[in-house]
Amino acid sequence: MLPFIGALFILFTGCKKNDNPGPHCDQFANGINNADLQNAEAVKMGTDVPAAWYALAIKLSRSTPNQSVGPIIARTFGYMGVALYESVVPGLPKYQSIQTQLNSLPTLPKTECGEEYFYPECANAALANMVHHMFGNTSAAQNFTIDSLENVFAAMFKSALPNALFVRSSDFGSAIANAVYSWSVSDGGDKAYVNPYPSSYVLPVGPGLWVPQPGQAAQLPYWGNNRTFIKDNATSTQPPPPPAYSTDPSSQLYQEELEVYNESINQDPDHTAIAKYRAALSPPCVSLSILTSVLASKRSSLSVAAEAYCKVGLATSDAMVSCYKTKYVYNQLRPINYIRAIFNSTWVPLIPTPPFPDYTSAHSVQTGAVAKVLADIFGDNTTFTDNSINDLGFTPRTYTRFSDYANEVGLSRIYGGIHVRSSNFIGLASGNLVGTHVSALQFRKN
Repeated sequence: MLPFIGALFILFTGCKKNDNPGPHCDQFANGINNADLQNAEAVKMGTDVPAAWYALAIKLSRSTPNQSVGPIIARTFGYMGVALYESVVPGLPKYQSIQTQLNSLPTLPKTECGEEYFYPECANAALANMVHHMFGNTSAAQNFTIDSLENVFAAMFKSALPNALFVRSSDFGSAIANAVYSWSVSDGGDKAYVNPYPSSYVLPVGPGLWVPQPGQAAQLPYWGNNRTFIKDNATSTQPPPPPAYSTDPSSQLYQEELEVYNESINQDPDHTAIAKYRAALSPPCVSLSILTSVLASKRSSLSVAAEAYCKVGLATSDAMVSCYKTKYVYNQLRPINYIRAIFNSTWVPLIPTPPFPDYTSAHSVQTGAVAKVLADIFGDNTTFTDNSINDLGFTPRTYTRFSDYANEVGLSRIYGGIHVRSSNFIGLASGNLVGTHVSALQFRKN
């Protein structure tokens, strides 16, 4: 699994400060200098550790009750990203902690100046600990899988490192994860997987307002009140109101609902395939899978990977908070209710209608945010293949621009019959603004 096993003895040194995260020590073990560090094979291939952990988290989300709910798994990826980045940043001389830039994140544990750390093991321990924390309702068998993955990497590292160095690195990674998790419990979303459909929520009633389908209850109606990773990243990214409710054929809403209905009649087979493809897996999982694929294709360094996983996690999580705030402010009805009332009383959309209001589209907001972040990191003109649901029998989809991917995601919800156009494309714009705020964080030193 790790082609760089022969380079495991490339060790890094960190500093411990009593105040806010301070400068890195300028010396490195065994006389390795900064330039050598940037070219070290261990750093180049260090993406194996985070890639394996994100793949496992995606798998767990599909097999653990309520963990595939978009905002819940997005939140998980947000905290995993912070823990990963902060567990390795002391070993990345061109980078700095983002602790002071995040919303109410307390001071984090520091490395000890003069002591050596092996940062792939710091990342391994941090991500293992964080996955255990965030998937608190997974099965005993899945917890064994989590421990097994941690032990695969730990066994490799133990065989090549002095025991004290291994333990110190593992302890630091675990300490970072524990601190990040302690911060997470006060954000409003802790253990939301226990009950994503609270009975305390009272549905507003009136013309044009959302009505759940039989057997449904409102999903995470209070999520929009959660603390975002970036302060005000939900309130400052709220879109304008949706099209006013109207049954007048000349109104915007009527025309948008008619578009959804007409799309469903003799639908283009490619549109059908796109709609089903985009409904098969929670969009945050798709985002992280795409990121892993791009990092692998570019043979990215650990520093680039840690920054990218962190940014994408922050973007998808804050986007979901922003989107759910919008949803339960406007409570816009779904196409199924409008179309059955106005056009066809027996109409059924291509894909099932989700248990939350139409405006804005969660797929669109989070994909808009992630596409913006990915374009800022790698350039929009990046060719990549989405392999996230190969195991479900779908043909992988390839794109030459992140923006094209985001646009297709928006259209897919019209094709599927569950969102009107404004929900998708205003949603993409709102998500783009969320991503802009994430990209503005200063990960690198001036």
